[in-house]
Amino acid sequence: MPHPPTGQRPGDHGPDLDESPAATPSIRAAFAALLPRSAEIADSISVQVLDAEQAWYGEASPEIRAELRASTRRHIRTAIERLAGHPDAGPRAVDVWRDTGRRRAQQGIPVAAVISAYTLGSRRLWEELLEAGQGMGVPAEVLLEAGQTLWGQLDVQCQILRESYRREELALQSRNPAQAAAVLDGLLRGRGSDPRFASEARGILDLTVTTELVCLVWLTEQSVPSVAVAHEGLQDAGFRGPWRLHGDYGVGLVAATPDQRPALHRALSRSLKGRVGTATCRDGLAGVVAAHHHAHAAATSLPEGTDAVADISERLPEALIAGSPELTALLVDETIRPLLHLEGVTREALLETLVAAVRHGGSPTAAAEDLVCHRNTVVYRIKRIEKLTGRSLEDPRDRLLLSLATIVIRQDVGSRDG
Repeated sequence: MPHPPTGQRPGDHGPDLDESPAATPSIRAAFAALLPRSAEIADSISVQVLDAEQAWYGEASPEIRAELRASTRRHIRTAIERLAGHPDAGPRAVDVWRDTGRRRAQQGIPVAAVISAYTLGSRRLWEELLEAGQGMGVPAEVLLEAGQTLWGQLDVQCQILRESYRREELALQSRNPAQAAAVLDGLLRGRGSDPRFASEARGILDLTVTTELVCLVWLTEQSVPSVAVAHEGLQDAGFRGPWRLHGDYGVGLVAATPDQRPALHRALSRSLKGRVGTATCRDGLAGVVAAHHHAHAAATSLPEGTDAVADISERLPEALIAGSPELTALLVDETIRPLLHLEGVTREALLETLVAAVRHGGSPTAAAEDLVCHRNTVVYRIKRIEKLTGRSLEDPRDRLLLSLATIVIRQDVGSRDG
């Protein structure tokens, strides 16, 4: 939340407010007029933060949610007091920001969510200042200067908060990095089904029995990945957990509820280059081995040379195909191989029609709409496809086989010569 300092001290960041053009008697009077409503303003900010960051605070304990409200009230009141020129406005702003960064890191709240809360607080104070200042006849140019100071201070707040947050994260990690790596290694070898090992693992990784876990596999095309990059990228988004190299790829384990999965995938997309597969540990720590295999299958099912993230639940057909290249080649031979032997435009037209037809359950009308061509054209092409392949789109089993074959074509999995 906004909280500019009234005087420059060693270790402070940013300008002295008393030397700022915003520190005029009229601006101070406008901020002073907000003091009686500081708790109301702060509580409305807390509601906005809880709504905006539901994926994180929705799972937080009542104590953390209550602490957020109390912290917001403290920040807003102290900020208003300082901006109003009160000499006894409390502790130094920089100390408050650093303390907030430490606490949020300890609570596992993502730094992005913390920065969002500060931004919401600054925006709300700016709106309140405009309303109060206009009601008191403060000139527009003076209000503009005050707003520039307020938003300039937000940059300083965020810089200090990030530094404090990262230092606390590093301190938390440094307490047991070797233990965390050893725990992940043991889980990948199946020790999660041992009750004693699982209990020790939860203590080291700071998990509960009900914590929902996701296994991550990261494949790169050119070099062995640096798991430190993965670790730091996810931490910035609030996802903690151990990473290690497993042969020539990276494996990670993070806590994430279903509501948090979209944020997890966005963080992975921003942080990592290459193919990333994810899978839920359906049996907790005992399910890490299966989740590892599933995540690896999801990653390998993605087209080579791409930067993409996918959960195994989204890639089941592709993963099944990628996991059995011999059967995939046989599938192609038994279905669409005659189409692949055709030349140029004819081959492309028939394959395109086949993809559209199986997507719509064999319906030539729906396929024609997709292809933007006449229905009779699609009917003619389907008949030719059926004659060449010996498969009928009206037969459910044949349609399934042809559908799987089109996945092979689209994903370039299995039969490379096709």
